Amino acid sequence: MISPTVSLIGKQQVEEALKELAKRLGSDARVLAGVPKGAGNYEDGVTLATIAAVNNFGSADGKIPARPTLQPAIEKGAPQYQRLAEVMIPKVLSGEMTMLMLLEQMGQLAEGHIKQEITDIDSPPNAAATIARKGSDNPLIDTGAFRQSIRYVIDDGSEPIEEGL
Repeated sequence: MISPTVSLIGKQQVEEALKELAKRLGSDARVLAGVPKGAGNYEDGVTLATIAAVNNFGSADGKIPARPTLQPAIEKGAPQYQRLAEVMIPKVLSGEMTMLMLLEQMGQLAEGHIKQEITDIDSPPNAAATIARKGSDNPLIDTGAFRQSIRYVIDDGSEPIEEGL
């Protein structure tokens, strides 16, 4: 009977290769997309992150209905993120690109998906008075500041991440 063996030299090479692979993959890094707390304020001092939260979840008093954009945008984009990973992970493994580069591509994609969701959402509609004031029936676009405040960050665990939505 033949039994496989691993020489000490072969074992060390495998261990080193696995360490190098773990470095390339950046094991704990993740992409976060949304509105950072420091994205800015409206003229009345309310932060864009607060406006994003109220629009996403609705106001506590029920006057502003929930118009979720973040989660639906990411869920709709999931097949594209999966495909990007399938195409690019081999490049990360071969050293042609870094994991950070892949995460940045995913962040840019997610940022675009969220902005498109903000543009496309039409339900629930604005009240007639709001439409008259804005001159538009798009529920989430008035000045464009909310849409423009969407950003992505790469969280690798090395620094605290700014709060937001």
